[in-house]
Amino acid sequence: MLNQKDSLKGKVLQAARKLFMEHGYEAVGVRDIAGAVGKKPLQLYRLNLSKADILAEVIIALNQEQITQLPDLCRRVQGESLHERCCAYLRELYSMDIHNLPIRSVGAAFGWTWNSRYEQQIVAQVMQLLQPVIDWMKAAGLDGIEARAYGIWSVYYVGFRRAVLHGGNAEECCGEISPVLEILLGQQSK
Repeated sequence: MLNQKDSLKGKVLQAARKLFMEHGYEAVGVRDIAGAVGKKPLQLYRLNLSKADILAEVIIALNQEQITQLPDLCRRVQGESLHERCCAYLRELYSMDIHNLPIRSVGAAFGWTWNSRYEQQIVAQVMQLLQPVIDWMKAAGLDGIEARAYGIWSVYYVGFRRAVLHGGNAEECCGEISPVLEILLGQQSK
């Protein structure tokens, strides 16, 4: 059973997520979030949550939702080559992230303000999200898999910029990174 503090935190995170989606992160203040749950800003600060912490918690919840969807997502992924499977998988992730664009687009921009606890949790979640790709790379006999995984996640954000800056769709995001992805997967065309 949730205690009162945890219950309030859950309500705060739900309200923040809704407000961030509707108005964007920068347009929403702690006062707005507090008002949405019928509290004063001071009561939110007593939860030890800054606005950046609230964003981190919302992103952690989004990541967890994606992790929960991994079995279904992997069943939808098809492709003959490692590159095709990885592109199909990343397109699925892009689609989910584009659906949450007002939140996802600010995650990287404000991530530097989070404490290390959030950073560690998010990095662990990223590795969970990349696990299918990691498994495929292992099955293909690639070496340096951890470095390749970090490289893939880094270029993932390069592709995501297509959606953030230019309104691109999942296919365009993946197309943006496809040549680099080929290199990271050791399958560049000659």
